Order: sequence, then structure tokens, then C-alpha cells
Amino acid sequence: MDQDQFGRDLAERLRTAEQAVDVAVAAVCDLGADMARGRIRHGISAVVGQEALGDVMAALPLIARSRDRLVRAHRRLARDARAMRIDWASRCGGPETKPPPDDGDVPLLPQRLHRVA
Repeated sequence: MDQDQFGRDLAERLRTAEQAVDVAVAAVCDLGADMARGRIRHGISAVVGQEALGDVMAALPLIARSRDRLVRAHRRLARDARAMRIDWASRCGGPETKPPPDDGDVPLLPQRLHRVA
């Protein structure tokens, strides 16, 4: 296996992991919403299930931090692949809308704002 194929394999595995985390985010949000809506729909006291709802909602920031770590890894791998001229673009799953490359040393937004006349 050459470096480009290795890069493409990693890109596909990373894409799969990113999608799995997004599915987890959606599932936790859906679960919490269903718990709240179901309680209202069935006339159940808010006291019932409060601790469980709190536990479900407490899972969301943990999943969000995991997603953040994968996104950071994605940026770093993309930067390293560009530096080494490795073609690491995933070949399956269709095109995704992506931001411009960020090598970490150029801010996405200007640090200083200029007065516009």
C-alpha cells in the first residue's frame, strides 16, 4: 500500500468516526426531547424521570467534546497530508461542503477590525 492509499483509508475511517459521533449527538438530543414531550403528552409529573433526563443531557457535552477532538484531528491530518503531498481525500460518500484549509497559524477571522467609512 502506498502513502496515498494509506491516506485515503485513514480519511474514510475518520469520516466514518465523524458521522458516528454526529449520529450520537442527534440520538441523545432526540432521546431528551422524546422524554420531555412524552412526559407532557402523557400527563406525567416533571418529577418523574428528572434525574434520568439530567443524565441523558449530561452526556451531550461529552459527545460534543469528542466531536471537537475528531474535528481537530481532521484538521491536523489534512495539514500533515498537504505538507507531505499525500492524497488523503476520501473517495466515497459523495462531496461534502468544506471550509478552506486551516493550517492553524492563520486565523479564520481577522484579529483586528478596521473602521469602514
